[in-house]
Amino acid sequence: MSSHHVVRDEQEPAILIDDPFALHLEFVELLLEWSPTVIVTANALDEVLHWGIKIDVVLAQTAQIEKLKPRLKDQQPIDLYAFETNDLLNAGFIFLLDMGRKAVNVMADIYQTQVLDQIRELSREMDIVLFYNNQKWIYTPRGFYQKWVRSGHVFGVHPVAANTFIKTKGFYTEKNDEPFVEPDELVAEASGKVVIETNQKPFWVIEQVETDLYK
Repeated sequence: MSSHHVVRDEQEPAILIDDPFALHLEFVELLLEWSPTVIVTANALDEVLHWGIKIDVVLAQTAQIEKLKPRLKDQQPIDLYAFETNDLLNAGFIFLLDMGRKAVNVMADIYQTQVLDQIRELSREMDIVLFYNNQKWIYTPRGFYQKWVRSGHVFGVHPVAANTFIKTKGFYTEKNDEPFVEPDELVAEASGKVVIETNQKPFWVIEQVETDLYK
């Protein structure tokens, strides 16, 4: 993978990598096309260094810093930040907020971290898209989601709050203010706009990553 490092627009979503295996490399390359700021935790650093890309920021525990410095010589200029916490993913979110960044693509393991809870807590401060297991997770805090899709496009939907009711438009099996108590799958009936809506209760939308991540 070639270096992506060029002059960038700071409004472009940063990429925060805590689990380098959350996406296939071909999908990672698509995320790097617009030259985002690349932030890598020490958890992911070994693998990301093998990719041969330019890293902008590394987040590590204080005790790891001296050992990491020689390995990052070829990455200069690079910013290396030390944290006392072992939750480097959360440190990444704090770093992004401190830098005034409003959007980030995150590669993280939903089972080994608190990332789902962290995204929910930060949803009013940042636009966060989570990538895990070659899937894209989008949190909808206000209970409304719409998108233009092709026929047959599949969405997973996961409820978050109690007393949630769901209604949909554009799918083979429509929901009409039905109780939304467990994860479900929705398939677009035709190419066009689909709508997923609740009674203003939050939910997750999950899609398989495609060649065009921004579709």
